[in-house]
Amino acid sequence: MENEKLLEYISKEVKEGRNVDLDYVINQIPYKIRFQKPDFEKGINIPSIIAIPLCEKISKRIILESNNFETDNFENIINQGIETGSKLVNLTKDKPGVILVPLIPNGKNSIYFQQLSRGCFELEPEDNCYRIDEQIVKMIDEAKITVKEEIGVDLEDKIFLNGYSSSGVFAQRFSLLHPELIHTACIGGASGSIPVPIKNIGYPIGISDYKELTGKEFDMDSYCEIDFTYYVGELETINKVNTRFDDDGNPAPMHDMSYFDVSVPSSVGRKQREIFGYNMFERAQKTVEALKAMGIKIEHYVIPGRSHNNRSGKGVGELADPIINNAYNSSIISSHMK
Repeated sequence: MENEKLLEYISKEVKEGRNVDLDYVINQIPYKIRFQKPDFEKGINIPSIIAIPLCEKISKRIILESNNFETDNFENIINQGIETGSKLVNLTKDKPGVILVPLIPNGKNSIYFQQLSRGCFELEPEDNCYRIDEQIVKMIDEAKITVKEEIGVDLEDKIFLNGYSSSGVFAQRFSLLHPELIHTACIGGASGSIPVPIKNIGYPIGISDYKELTGKEFDMDSYCEIDFTYYVGELETINKVNTRFDDDGNPAPMHDMSYFDVSVPSSVGRKQREIFGYNMFERAQKTVEALKAMGIKIEHYVIPGRSHNNRSGKGVGELADPIINNAYNSSIISSHMK
């Protein structure tokens, strides 16, 4: 079946409440790919993709990354999810694991669901997009049940969380909201909005309003157990846009979420910059230093000569692969040492 027709078929089936199961061989490893419909009775209102390697030795840690980019088109969202899953399959091929890709809706001019922005908490509970983070927690639990049923394997409680750009922002905020579920978080292209769990800044940077939004206390002990790896291109701040402005009124870097109030509320972004710095790289360095002083395990890498996107052939791209591989492999090694 041609790709376009396949996307159309999958989209139609999932929209009508049916799962789609496909079998693929990738890197000489057979996979069962399921396009999972929402399960409204279980409080999972968004679809997902789960890829299960059908081989003798698999990693027992779920590898999770959300889809990326803004689009209103469901077929495009599915295609993004396929691309994300394919990338993860290739990056983890030496130690294949179960891959889970939540398909988060994110149309233009809407709440930034993909970045778990504050608006996600302000919807009515009846809204399908209310607390997408909690929906994904349930999705992880269901994936464990599915894998047990399909191949008889019990997956580990904690996951490997990956993300770049918007999915990187998702990863840093999902880690803040559910640290007890995360073993390792590898995050690229999101160094401008690294959370710091302190009580004089609000969500999504700090935790002054954390209990008000989530209904629970912040779990600092679990947060300190996460292995964080951040990476960013040296030329990340070169690309400016006229839709958001720095504190001097000049166009701000496109991918520095501190200046994007849909992602980081203006008052929170200003407070963040006052404490940690106005230049993104200075802010990232001071933030990482502060986190390490708090006992949080975090490394931050700057990739020389590379920008955020690969349009000019100078994006972070494949240079990030060894960083992701190392974070993932270290995650697997640590689980085997227990």
